[in-house]
Amino acid sequence: MNITYQDITLRAIEEEDLDLLQEMMNDPEIEKMTGVVGLPVSKREQKKWYENLTNKDVRLVIDTKEHGAIGVVMLTDIDYRNSTAQFHSKIATSKQIRGKGYGTKATYALIRYGLLEMNLHLIYSHIVEYNIPSQRVKEKCGFKKDGVLRDRVYKNGNYYNLTVWSVTKDDLPDAEE
Repeated sequence: MNITYQDITLRAIEEEDLDLLQEMMNDPEIEKMTGVVGLPVSKREQKKWYENLTNKDVRLVIDTKEHGAIGVVMLTDIDYRNSTAQFHSKIATSKQIRGKGYGTKATYALIRYGLLEMNLHLIYSHIVEYNIPSQRVKEKCGFKKDGVLRDRVYKNGNYYNLTVWSVTKDDLPDAEE
């Protein structure tokens, strides 16, 4: 089942998406904004990752009418006992794509699905402190800043904090159709 919201569709990852996913994994601009150390990913490694995908996590491609596939959104570490999951996203760094609201729409569509259709109680996200655009997206989608994990990310010779954000059904803003 696809999730459609305004001019985006969230859909299953297909083999033809692997080049985009590998490009994003190897993009230094994207790596800089994440809380993990990005190691280079080969075509073989990307294909192996794809072949090992399961339905344990929700990993969806962001597809737009104007640009086609532009990124991914994910719910991982799904804990059905406590009804929680961690949210992640990556959007291609193309200037035609950034700043168009696609990340906000994709975030909203997936958290709405997670909270209302999967019956999750809380979705959380960790964001590197200097990734202000991601923090703004979370605020627009109803996330609240819960706190800070000190010195959790080491990049370019420095330690950085992770900010912790979460959203519940009560926090979810109304959909804009």
